[in-house]
Amino acid sequence: MSPRTSPETAVERYENLPRGERAAAFRAIQAEALKRCAANGLFFAQFVKTRDEADPDHTVKPFPVHYPYLQQLWRDWEGNQKSVVAKSRQMLVSWAECTFAVWWARRRPNQHVVIQTQDWDDAVKLVCMAGGNKDATYHGRCQFIERNLPGWLRLPLKENEGQIAYPNGSLIEAVPGGADKVRGQVISLYIGDEFAFQTEAWGVWTTLAPLVQKGSKIILVSTPNGSEGSCFYHLYYGTPRSTPVSG
Repeated sequence: MSPRTSPETAVERYENLPRGERAAAFRAIQAEALKRCAANGLFFAQFVKTRDEADPDHTVKPFPVHYPYLQQLWRDWEGNQKSVVAKSRQMLVSWAECTFAVWWARRRPNQHVVIQTQDWDDAVKLVCMAGGNKDATYHGRCQFIERNLPGWLRLPLKENEGQIAYPNGSLIEAVPGGADKVRGQVISLYIGDEFAFQTEAWGVWTTLAPLVQKGSKIILVSTPNGSEGSCFYHLYYGTPRSTPVSG
């Protein structure tokens, strides 16, 4: 038999250690994984769970980080200050944007992440619902992601309706539609969910556009709605890194 040439994995190194040395080795593995999660969003995403309400027998499922279109989305979001995504329904894009928001809030201190939809209730469902219960039937998506991470990745969070505050000073915040809801705010990452359905989309974009020059990241996601004169249509076809999503 030829000698083994592949490098020993971290798990194999751990299992080959004497029992008295395993605790320290395990802490070292966790510390290294935490560093990789902060540096690599797709690595972090493999620990994320989603909720599939259409499958009551298997509601909690891993985020499908192996899907090529989701990997491409993530790379576009991470690599560009402005991204415009035209999506179809049931593509897990909303789960992807919430995972990205959670990762962004965790990786650097004092990040202000805003997720905006036309209706307040829809924005809350993406971020954090008051009184989220243990069986996960009543959670916002960012809240659900945080509560279903492995124990070694969990953080002491402060949850309020529409808000998740992190110990590093970062905040994920839900806001309803309207330019006045984002005007004057210092925003690190803005996610406009179903942006084509925001009645004040032009005003919101006029308010947000200068933030790109200051280093903020803007992600606009929507199913199609309206005509060629709509703000989302204009931005989608006028943005070099616009991303159509299909399976």
